[in-house]
Amino acid sequence: MSVEPGLVAPLRLLVVEDNPDDVELIRLKLEGVATDRRFVIEAVDRLSTALRRLKGADVVLLDLGLPDSGGIDAVARLCNEAPEIPLVVLTGRDDSALGLSAVREGAQDFLVKDKVDGPLLDRSLRYAVERKRAEQALARLATIMGAICYDCGRKLSYDHPTKGYES
Repeated sequence: MSVEPGLVAPLRLLVVEDNPDDVELIRLKLEGVATDRRFVIEAVDRLSTALRRLKGADVVLLDLGLPDSGGIDAVARLCNEAPEIPLVVLTGRDDSALGLSAVREGAQDFLVKDKVDGPLLDRSLRYAVERKRAEQALARLATIMGAICYDCGRKLSYDHPTKGYES
């Protein structure tokens, strides 16, 4: 994918939504937002298809009412299959407990369809990408720090070969 100098590469958005009218609304909402970064949108209508297409996505927008999977199970399956890809839930259900469950399962955000405009959707997707990058950076740092602490701990607890011997 080539990008003109000075422009930012588009984000590849995988929309998992079984209603073609909602997919078109998502497209129109995102096209109506003036930003330096666009979205290249691929839409699928089944979770099973989404699971096969995850590798090409930068971010996933997921409806919870799919023909082959619904609710929090869809969030859990996507997050388990591709924990490195940020996920935003966009659903018709205005349920704060469901939203909290989705975030606990790994979603970066939970949006309600009839309360979302273009700028909010755009911002949520972009922030999800940045939050996921920050999470991954922190996980790498934690791994590095864990290895350093382990190594330092080994050196501090090392018994010197002459220790404990009387001369």
